Amino acid sequence: MDRILNGLPGGISLLFQAYEFIIFVYCLMSFIPAIQNSAFGRFINMMVNPFLNLIRKVIPTSIGFLDFSPIIALIIIQLLERAVFMII
Repeated sequence: MDRILNGLPGGISLLFQAYEFIIFVYCLMSFIPAIQNSAFGRFINMMVNPFLNLIRKVIPTSIGFLDFSPIIALIIIQLLERAVFMII
C-alpha cells in the first residue's frame, strides 16, 4: 500500500502534464488545418474542446481572431494541480 501512495503524486502529475501537452498540440494544430481534419486531429479536438467550451461559456476569451481559452485552460490546470498537491 505504501508503494501505491508513494507513486500517486507522480502519477497525478503525469496526468496533468499529459493534458497540458494535449492542449499545446491543439494550439499547434491551429497552424496546420490539414491535421485538424485527420483522425489524430479529431481525437485531440475530442479531448480538448469540452474543457475549452466550458471556459468559453464562463469567460469571453475571444478578441478578434485570437482565442485565449487554451491559455486560460493551462492556467486553470496548473492551479488545479497545485490544489491537488496541497491536499495530498
